Amino acid sequence: MNKDVRQVPSNRFVTAIATMATAGSILILAANPAAAQPAATSRKVQPKPQPKLTGAWWYTGDAPPATPGPPDLTGVWYDGPSGDLSKNTLPGQEMILTPYGKQRYDTVDHSKDPNTYCLPPGPTRMVTMAHPTMIVQRPDLVIFLSESQRIFRIVYTDGRGHPDDVNDYPEWMGSSIGKWEGDTLVVDTVSINDRTWLDTSGHEHSDKLHLTERYRLANRNGLEMIVTYDDPVFFEKPFTTKRVLKRQVGDRILDQACLENEKDIKNLVPTLGEAGRR
Repeated sequence: MNKDVRQVPSNRFVTAIATMATAGSILILAANPAAAQPAATSRKVQPKPQPKLTGAWWYTGDAPPATPGPPDLTGVWYDGPSGDLSKNTLPGQEMILTPYGKQRYDTVDHSKDPNTYCLPPGPTRMVTMAHPTMIVQRPDLVIFLSESQRIFRIVYTDGRGHPDDVNDYPEWMGSSIGKWEGDTLVVDTVSINDRTWLDTSGHEHSDKLHLTERYRLANRNGLEMIVTYDDPVFFEKPFTTKRVLKRQVGDRILDQACLENEKDIKNLVPTLGEAGRR
């Protein structure tokens, strides 16, 4: 009987051993907090790979297919607002205003910016706005599509000239014909509605404005845009600007309606000359 009693610990003794074991575990964990962390949390979580875009090469950012003929300018392009056109001129090609052009620029009323009234911006300002522009290219024409107000411009590259009566019917985007000189699209534009402005700064033009635009791929994702402006009414001599638009890989033009929910026009007040430039 006594032998059996010695081999079976009492409940009090078992409780004491358990208490000592628990205390020892607490001391070990306190000395080594990392041991208390689950093993899974010590591993770095790898980011999930992004799915590859599916669609045309200009949408996915892939290299364009090798095809005969001129390079394909198709894609969505953007380079920010137009700002002050005179700050983008090439060396030796600076903008020089005529006395009349200077007087108009010094006293321009920025509240009358036609773009503020949701009127079309004109052929070159269309591309240099705070909205992306999509170019769609075919062998016989090139189309410019702007996110701003869903406006468009057509450049005919099928060998035609300007209509005989082109100056009798000015257009917001003018009359544009184009041709390829090597890898460069050269566009000739006349008969532009003189209600358009050339930039946000307030440079205007007359119905004598003649544009010569040159577009070429500076690289796969950069579109060089060189424009010569010739208007003897506003400028002493032709001047030339240069900008490089960036391809919006994986992007597309969205829907923007200028007059949708418009509340600002009624609050516009005259803002003349430098007072309206920032």
